[in-house]
Amino acid sequence: MNEIDRLWKERFASYLQNLRRYTRYIFNDHLLFVLIFGLGAAAFYYSRWVKHLSPDFPVALVMGLLLGLFLAASPVYTLLKEADRVFLIPMEMRMRPFFKKAILFSFSIQAYLLLFVLAALMPMYAAVTGHGFGRFFGLLILLLVLKMWNLLLSWNVYKLPEPYAPVFDWIIRFALSAAFVFLVVNEANLFLVVILAVVMLGLFLYFYRLAQKRTLRWDALIEREERRLMGFYRFANLFADVPELKGQVKRRKWLDPLLAGIRYGQEHTYQYLFARTFLRTSQYFGLFVRLTAIGAVLLFFSHERVLTLVLAVVFIYLTAFQMIPMIGSHDLKIWLRLYPVPRKLKETSFIRLLAVCLYVQTVIFAAAAALNGLWMNGLFVLVAGAVFSWLLVAWYVPGKIRRQ
Repeated sequence: MNEIDRLWKERFASYLQNLRRYTRYIFNDHLLFVLIFGLGAAAFYYSRWVKHLSPDFPVALVMGLLLGLFLAASPVYTLLKEADRVFLIPMEMRMRPFFKKAILFSFSIQAYLLLFVLAALMPMYAAVTGHGFGRFFGLLILLLVLKMWNLLLSWNVYKLPEPYAPVFDWIIRFALSAAFVFLVVNEANLFLVVILAVVMLGLFLYFYRLAQKRTLRWDALIEREERRLMGFYRFANLFADVPELKGQVKRRKWLDPLLAGIRYGQEHTYQYLFARTFLRTSQYFGLFVRLTAIGAVLLFFSHERVLTLVLAVVFIYLTAFQMIPMIGSHDLKIWLRLYPVPRKLKETSFIRLLAVCLYVQTVIFAAAAALNGLWMNGLFVLVAGAVFSWLLVAWYVPGKIRRQ
């Protein structure tokens, strides 16, 4: 076994070990029950929705856009590390087997995701077209070929020095992939499908030859791999302490007016600290904004009252759960022990901040549910969200903190 093969096997084994270490915490907590319940409710309402689809429903357009997104999202998991920019750059010409294995590894993971997405879309496809599930494997093979095309083209374009090349590459790959799926599902003229396939092949060959004259952008590849790894660590940090997590801190001066309500005094020391931590740390503020935005969009388009309530409760729970680690974010700083305030204030101040965040999120969810014309749904979300938030901050979160 040569050095490059050994390096890949060591990196791959380390990656799997790290993945297993944190996934056992993720799938042993209450979130697993919440996800199963949420997926079950979504599957129930999805099956009811499929039964009422008319033959003129634009299934080709919907499948083209959705599958196009999953096809265009084709990052290569290189498993590179920070030190590689020093030790592996001189060996770039010998690293080709390493990156071939990285592409195959990325393809296998993303192929599983495509399999599940296509399986979820097949009931809609069968209900509208009447072809049944017999075309599942044919569509799957087509999607796998398109996925490999996206991966290889993305890898070649990433070698180009132009900073906006990956952005334009993603747009072009999404447009071509979505158009190809649309033509196949819509059973368009075979001549159009062949022309599009020739265009995609020509595009791949052009960038393949262009990339042969370029060297790898090691800094960009390592930065992208670290960004992907930090995303997984941020998710795992909702369930267990992750020492490898590196949070980004931003000043965000425009949010300073939100701190004006915190009065000056020793009893508000931790309240000010946690408020600053929440507003400046992307690990918490960014996740709060994303969960609130995603939940509001889903509630706006949801018309079933039960599903609306389930979605609101699930997103409030996820928000509370992802903010719990913030109470220990400063525990390793010695100056925190110099505060001349009782330690009990730490827990009460954090719970007060969490309560404010959950109540604000509840109001936003209620407004989103009411804006689609169903104001009663908004009222139910407001009441149920407020009660559930109170239960979380009064019972669940304090118990969770003490157990930790």
